[in-house]
Amino acid sequence: MAYKLYTDKSNKFNCNIEVEGTSLAKSQVRLVIESDEMTYMFKGSIQSNGECEVTIPKTKNFLSEGTTGNMRLEVIADDVYFEPWSSDFSVATNKKVTVQIAEQEEDRPKMKVQVVEQKEEPKAQKPKVQEQKKAQRPSNVLTKEELIKKLIGK
Repeated sequence: MAYKLYTDKSNKFNCNIEVEGTSLAKSQVRLVIESDEMTYMFKGSIQSNGECEVTIPKTKNFLSEGTTGNMRLEVIADDVYFEPWSSDFSVATNKKVTVQIAEQEEDRPKMKVQVVEQKEEPKAQKPKVQEQKKAQRPSNVLTKEELIKKLIGK
């Protein structure tokens, strides 16, 4: 697993060191960070109980997010160089803020039309018309006018 460095907060590297054959007071410690572009070195301190601390500042000024590489701890005890630890590293951002803009609405007149379902009206019943047939008179019955014409002879 790669050691994680942050762009937006200080990074503290801590470890415990034991030195044989010399005292810790005569020892020095440094952390070397190597990327494809640059190499950085940070001095650390060793306490009398062997606790080691190296402070790496926010990396945003020298390593951007997504940068990867190798880092190693170097210890110099009585002019003897040791490399007791190394690891891959990656740079990330601890705090992120994302903004999502809602689509801006334009002030336009708005119209809403709702069509009401048309109801069928009951069919009006046509009035029943009764056909009246004219009464047919019998052929041997003459109207008054026909009788007069027949008598006069016209």
